[in-house]
Amino acid sequence: MMVEHWEERFRKGELPPVILLFGEERVLVEEAYHLLRERLERQDPTGMDVEVIEADALTARELIERARAYPTFAPRRGMFVRRAEHLLGRGGDAGAILNQYLRQPQSTTVLVFIADVTPEVLRGISRHLRNPKQQQKVQQAIQRAPALWRLLLQEHAWVEFPKLYDREIPSWVAQRARRYGYELSPMALEALLATVGTDLAALLNELQKLAVVAQSQGLQTIEAEHVLQCAGLSRTYSVFELQRAVGEGDLKQAIRIAQYLVGSQRQELLIIATLTRYFLMLWKLADLEPMSGVSPEAVASALGVHPFFVADYQAAYRRFGAAGVERALFALHRADVALKSGAAPPESVIGALLVTILSTVEQMPERQHAV
Repeated sequence: MMVEHWEERFRKGELPPVILLFGEERVLVEEAYHLLRERLERQDPTGMDVEVIEADALTARELIERARAYPTFAPRRGMFVRRAEHLLGRGGDAGAILNQYLRQPQSTTVLVFIADVTPEVLRGISRHLRNPKQQQKVQQAIQRAPALWRLLLQEHAWVEFPKLYDREIPSWVAQRARRYGYELSPMALEALLATVGTDLAALLNELQKLAVVAQSQGLQTIEAEHVLQCAGLSRTYSVFELQRAVGEGDLKQAIRIAQYLVGSQRQELLIIATLTRYFLMLWKLADLEPMSGVSPEAVASALGVHPFFVADYQAAYRRFGAAGVERALFALHRADVALKSGAAPPESVIGALLVTILSTVEQMPERQHAV
């Protein structure tokens, strides 16, 4: 049984006797684990009825013996099995012992399996399960899964945290910022994604730092300058401003910023990652541009950006064209290989990259949106 609204359920709802947590977004898996652990620990002031176990540190029989033990001071015993894939992939006697318990779990125990690795056939299964057209595919995937995984998915509570699509990251970031008590302005959101990328762990770290800024300064809205200050970047010389200069076709400004970022900050790999993300979003516009009547909101959703920036992305796409975007992506790939192989100094690689991308693009006479 896939758990919907898992956070509310884990905070206040009745906890089932067996729970499986898995998925590629490890940050979110860990959040769910800590939420469950904190709840069970609050019910156990002694700490004797909550146990965290490494799956490969004990046998299946030892695990089940502990799971069947009654709580001492709390209403329910909590057991967290980390790296659970080491147990869930077992067959033979070990698999039979686990199978027997999972068919008749102890009602006074909450047994939580936390898997670091998901069987390939099950990756993204929660997305498919929400799509009525994918139900047959879901059932086929479950039938091909290892026996214990199949039993857990069919008979017990589970939550998958699949890899977020790039277009989903901005809304996740905005929601997480609200949870910390502040709003991100559109420019701040764009600056954060440009400087940090789409790794959830890195984004979460920056959002927590921004929460401290918001609380200490009494801010309800975080602006781009706060994001850049937290990242240790100046307002003028940042990858955020480099992306803007490239989008506007300003070769001189792009090279000026890049020279600072590479020479003083050693940010050449961040430059590659940021510009690759930017041109991949422009590439997505190739499918949207010919379509008339597409709303800015629909374009923003497809790109994973705030509607505030749609006009800028559309203007950049028209400036580069499909051929220019393709040329930029190939140039970025070559520059990435050159940097990682040490074939040339970073300053030369990034300089040549920007010249290749922008040498045939007309420069905008002025910026449409200033920070």
